[in-house]
Amino acid sequence: MSASALKPARRWPRYLAGGFALLFLLLIGGILALRAALESGRFTPRIKAEIENATGYRASIGGMGLALGLIPKLELRDVTLSTPGGATPGLVAPRLAASVSLFSLISGSIEIPSVEADGLKLNLDPALWALPAADRPARDATAAPAAPRPAASMPQIGLVRLRDAHVVLPGSGGRDIEIPSLSIRKISATSASDLAAEWRFQGITFTLAGKAGPLFGAAPGTLPPLGAITLKAGAGDLGWLLPGLRLEALELIAPPEGEARLTGALTRAGNTARLEANLGEIGKLLYGFTGPLPMEARLTSGDASITLKGAVARPLELAGGQFDLTADVPDAAGLSGFPALPPGLRGAARLEWRDPRNISLPRFQLTSPALSASAVLNLGLAGRPNLTGRIDVSRLDLDALTQPPTGSVAPAAPSAPAASSGDGRVIPDIAVPVASLMALDAELRLALSGVTSRNLRQAAVQTNLRLSNGALVLAPFNLTIPAGRLAGQINVNATANPAQYSLRLRSEGAGLELAALSGALDGLGLRGHAEIATDLRAAGATTRAIAASLDGTFGIALVNGRLEQGTAMDALGAMLALLSPNSQRLGAVDLRCLALAFGAEQGVAQSRAFFMDSAIGQINGQVSINLRDESLGGRVNSNLRVFGLAVRAPFNLGGTLAAPRIGVAPGAALGQNAAGLLADTLTGRIATDPIGNLLGGSDRHAAADCAEPLRLARFGAEGAAPTQRAAPEAAPGGTSPAMPTIPAPVQDVLRGLGGLFGGGRR
Repeated sequence: MSASALKPARRWPRYLAGGFALLFLLLIGGILALRAALESGRFTPRIKAEIENATGYRASIGGMGLALGLIPKLELRDVTLSTPGGATPGLVAPRLAASVSLFSLISGSIEIPSVEADGLKLNLDPALWALPAADRPARDATAAPAAPRPAASMPQIGLVRLRDAHVVLPGSGGRDIEIPSLSIRKISATSASDLAAEWRFQGITFTLAGKAGPLFGAAPGTLPPLGAITLKAGAGDLGWLLPGLRLEALELIAPPEGEARLTGALTRAGNTARLEANLGEIGKLLYGFTGPLPMEARLTSGDASITLKGAVARPLELAGGQFDLTADVPDAAGLSGFPALPPGLRGAARLEWRDPRNISLPRFQLTSPALSASAVLNLGLAGRPNLTGRIDVSRLDLDALTQPPTGSVAPAAPSAPAASSGDGRVIPDIAVPVASLMALDAELRLALSGVTSRNLRQAAVQTNLRLSNGALVLAPFNLTIPAGRLAGQINVNATANPAQYSLRLRSEGAGLELAALSGALDGLGLRGHAEIATDLRAAGATTRAIAASLDGTFGIALVNGRLEQGTAMDALGAMLALLSPNSQRLGAVDLRCLALAFGAEQGVAQSRAFFMDSAIGQINGQVSINLRDESLGGRVNSNLRVFGLAVRAPFNLGGTLAAPRIGVAPGAALGQNAAGLLADTLTGRIATDPIGNLLGGSDRHAAADCAEPLRLARFGAEGAAPTQRAAPEAAPGGTSPAMPTIPAPVQDVLRGLGGLFGGGRR
């Protein structure tokens, strides 16, 4: 055969190689063209539209790119998801990347070697994910459920990796879960996935390693089966739960077969509480085990223990749980560092839930020498947590609950005194913890009886508690004590900054029997039935800040009462001693009426009524109390007849609540004994009034009536009227009661001195 005949046959390899080269060039050119189109934003609107149609949320994409290679990687930059018109996105992803195997696409399967996210921030606040009905994706309600997809047709993902991610929890006050790294390997519908994660919350580092899955193909709303899982938590501060509380260790080991164990330790004030729990064979969930799953946990500290035992009927759904809880605290010494539990406490409760969103406490009972209580409660977790039910307390000894346990180690003294100690203030500077009111909503009926303390023999409280979005209302609020009954309403608004408070209380019936009171009011030495009314408002983060912002009114009305030895009698005796140092100590004094009414504005309380009518005369005046610095001020007028002496003098009030001062005002006293009057005149204590006026019977201080002061103290309400004032007993011959006899020489001296001061003779 000739050589020329073989030449055409030898050319076909060249043509084949050229065809492959042309195909390769076309492929490379197409990829380069696709990359250019992606980076120019040509496909961005279409991808955004697909995301929005599928989810209903508004999407934004800052940029797109394609990394070339045997396995190309698609990258999205500055991706956000938000509700229509929402100012704050629920999802922010600075970088999302996914690689796709072209060979798997050619073969008809979907194989994604990797999915990566860097700096992702997910905010779980429900308000950021609430879609209006018009924006929700349309679904055909009449369409039959889609048949399960074969496992071979489902995608396979080699690796999902998150780096430097943040998850913002709802109601966490900006506290994030920080996720330095999270990886899930081998995600498919046929095999379990390998899990590895590290995250931090409130300064505590958690690590997780294990298996779960298959992650694809699980029924909607159910958890994937779990394999061998190990969860550990390092030591850290739990002061955000309870001041001084610290986590020492926490470890969960869940093998694929056998019982899972949870162990941990907590410390506070030198005491340690240990946790041991048996969580059942949760590893069986990997193989489709549906339950029930028995569990048991025990928390011990010293001789005290709390035990929880029960089962979860449907563990894959976390539904159908029923547990019995028992508490045994024979000696509270072992719990001195933890929330106070009274010694001798016995408790029993039943905990149930239909699903993770509905938890109930159908039975709860606590008994001890200091406390006896029962409750029925329901907690809803669908949306904002909501607590409903009732709490009944039949015995509550406040002294026993606050008394440190016997044998407990006293806490170490602080290195520096507290800011409020030793500063001469009566009102303590204590922070009011209202932030917890933001955690949940509640509607409870509260009934407390048998409440006792060293200053309270017996008390009972009945009220309805309503808490909604941080606003607390106790209404009607009924307080019953041996002295009588008070009714009203209490409001706290924790959403305001600072928190706002209001208190409306009024005594019922004849008022409070002061003889049955103990404490501050009883220390006054007043006896009788006092009508008390308050309508106060304030705002602040501490007790002093609340007092410094006080607005409103406060009143006490007492008729036909009695003044015995006590603070009020001591003050009256001090007034008399200023005018007559040698005066005798007063005995009991009958009161026709006592009316005190104060109006407060921004922490400054001014008296609207300050009046007393008694068997020895009357006292009235104007008094102010500045609750910002606890200073006192005012002027009190007296028109009294004591030990045969007529005493008419103004007094100045000063000092502070902790150290009040009473002084004779320049201007005068009528009816002192001669020696005291002469001494006061010569020392300049009362040098401005004409001396003659001090000796004569002056009617400048006419007798006032109780009606108007009592009306002010009662805020205009009707009340008991005092007995009619008896007519003054006439002296022989129809004259007024005589002043004490002063020797004539002394009178001449005093009248002479009176002339020097312009008084003349009367």
